[in-house]
Amino acid sequence: MAKDFLDDVLRVFAEASPTLAPADVMRIEQRIREVWGGEQVYIGKRAALGKALRLGGEVAAGVPTAQAIRNAGLARRTGFRILSRKWCVR
Repeated sequence: MAKDFLDDVLRVFAEASPTLAPADVMRIEQRIREVWGGEQVYIGKRAALGKALRLGGEVAAGVPTAQAIRNAGLARRTGFRILSRKWCVR
């Protein structure tokens, strides 16, 4: 039988937040299985997210744009495409 993806996700959340009560984890699991159980879902990759965040940090620190793009490990075109997007700072 295939490994259950949701079990793995919930384990990661429980490890990351030790104050999260087991009853809350069970309630979250029940809700997700109720809504998404049996469905095939798509989880998009966010491989460039870390690089985009690094680029933002470099630019915010005052590093020249071209150098910040190189430091983030991005191609020039990709770096400028990322910089042209609306930024959501949390």
